[in-house]
Amino acid sequence: MAHSEGYIAFISYSHSDQRWANWLHRALESYRPPRKLGAAPDKPQRLRPIFRDQAELSAGPDLGESIRAALDRSPYLILLCSPTARASDWVAAEITYFLKTHSVDRVFCVLVGEQQIGLPLLDCLPQDLRDALPAGSEPLAVDLRPGGDGRRLARLKLAAGLLGVGLDVLVQRDARRRTRLMAAVTFAAMLLSVAFGALTLAAIDARRLAQRQAAESEDLVAFMLGDLRGKLEPVGRLDVLDGVGRKVLDHYGRMDRDRLDDAALAQQAKALTLLGSIRVKRADLPGAGQAFASAAATSAQLVARAPHDGARLFDHAQNVYWLAFVQWKLEHIAAAERGFGEYARLADMLVQIDPKRADWRLEPAYARSNLGTLLLEQGRYADALAAFEVARNGFREASLKAPRDSDRLADLVDAQNWVADAQFLLGHLREAYTERATASRILHTHFASDPANRPLEEKVLTADLALARRALDLGKLEESRAIVARSRAGLAKLAAFDPDNAVWLENAAYGDLDAVDLALAEGDLAAARAAHDLARERITHLRRIGGSNWSWRSQIEGRWQRQAVALHQRAGDIPGGLGAASVLLKDLAAHPHDKDPGQVALLIGFAHLARGETDAAISTLAPLEAVLLPEGRDTLARALFRRGDLARVRQIVKNLYVSGYRKPEFLAFWNKVGFNIGG
Repeated sequence: MAHSEGYIAFISYSHSDQRWANWLHRALESYRPPRKLGAAPDKPQRLRPIFRDQAELSAGPDLGESIRAALDRSPYLILLCSPTARASDWVAAEITYFLKTHSVDRVFCVLVGEQQIGLPLLDCLPQDLRDALPAGSEPLAVDLRPGGDGRRLARLKLAAGLLGVGLDVLVQRDARRRTRLMAAVTFAAMLLSVAFGALTLAAIDARRLAQRQAAESEDLVAFMLGDLRGKLEPVGRLDVLDGVGRKVLDHYGRMDRDRLDDAALAQQAKALTLLGSIRVKRADLPGAGQAFASAAATSAQLVARAPHDGARLFDHAQNVYWLAFVQWKLEHIAAAERGFGEYARLADMLVQIDPKRADWRLEPAYARSNLGTLLLEQGRYADALAAFEVARNGFREASLKAPRDSDRLADLVDAQNWVADAQFLLGHLREAYTERATASRILHTHFASDPANRPLEEKVLTADLALARRALDLGKLEESRAIVARSRAGLAKLAAFDPDNAVWLENAAYGDLDAVDLALAEGDLAAARAAHDLARERITHLRRIGGSNWSWRSQIEGRWQRQAVALHQRAGDIPGGLGAASVLLKDLAAHPHDKDPGQVALLIGFAHLARGETDAAISTLAPLEAVLLPEGRDTLARALFRRGDLARVRQIVKNLYVSGYRKPEFLAFWNKVGFNIGG
């Protein structure tokens, strides 16, 4: 073919990566796209010619001019990304020249080099390309590093991009084509065996083709767990993701487990992890635990085969973490603590294996964050804050090194929010508000660059609700009202998009409960009742989704029942308030909690006080005063006021006010009884 007609693509590479460039050149030019792809008539029937300077211009009289001409006639640039390519002035010049006349989405990246294992995509790119990318975006990339896509899937990804078709189309059509070829050759082998007695040769051919078919099957599995999952998770399609995971497990279920190689075992573990994450979102925590336990057992088997393989150890650590996470959610605190301890041990081992790996250096920060969560729920707020601050420092360092990495940003924001929660529980209300406001700003900036990402949208909305709660604590009613209204609307849309997503539905219920608290603070009983009724509907739906796996929770049902007591009291319905308080006490007794001692004590003390049981309220709240929420300390002060212990009351009320606590009900009650706070 005459090169004046143009090239399919231009391969840019450092000559130290010539081995990869040679393979890539041959792999693309020898690829035969399946027929009848449905592409436009101008789409190429073959991926040739591909430009590579050594192959095309060894005799060129003017190398510089010839390179520019080839770039001009190439609609795509395929960039081999390695440490030497990042340092190459030649590669940088080719990128710069190409981008003068082509958009950045015409650049396809191929990650190579063992030195880059575990590095985020953006850290592997030459600076000239990174500078050209829009904020928050990444180029199409294939990963030929150890543990990455592998050569077959990498070739299919690049072919899909060059042909302008979906990767799933090429993978499935290629697999079907090979299946048909297998059938034809097997039939031919049977004929030959009858005619010529060449059974051995035919069996060898059939076995080789069977191996190719199996390899294509593995490519399809890799696609389902990689690219397809990546496309479905941002839009929240749990139903399709569930089907993906089950199909992969069915695929391996038909095989003899003892004969599975390491790659197949790794894929099986990933499918189990996927199923576990879906079950968490569907409130099936026991089912999630089973999936994560199986995944951990499989990944442990892989680690046993190669104890010093850091990639295997990393995957195993993730499964151990998720299993501990489920135990924590199930309130199996001792098991969760053991699991998080094992995760921390594995995290330290990873850093010892390779201290330079950026992603592995993050694992101790994750372990600290997990530890902080357990400490927080045990009422050890100062220790939890220290753990969260160490985690935040680690995540901040990682985010500064990779400012466009959305995962590092999410880690930083999560740590920021945990710091805010610890500050709040320590009574540092202004600091908690400031931390929450910072986290919310970071998330909004990130979401503006990726507005179609539904999980990110959920994170933004729930972070805003937490900010609204802290604003209400400080008496910032207008700010809280605006945030709650916006967040509730967004969460309601998410819940409607996937009604069986228990996580989204639960967050929508939290938004309704926040709206009740805000309306009560403003004295709007009608709005409070409306939000309270809607919260009840969502909680009922959550119970239906969870079925026998659902358990009563103080943060949801307990909070709703406490609001029911308050609504009766505000309406002057004394019998109704007494009855609601009795129901709350009964449910609390039937569902003992080891977590959130301050929250549980608030509910018990509040219910006793509503029933006129002053001494019971004090005996519940006073021993836990150090871990009580501001509302809990306010409730304790009111009980002590009834008993006439004015000295203790004044101290509690003063400390709350000095901390910044300005909820309207707090100010109104104590000013009404003559304490003159804020005056």
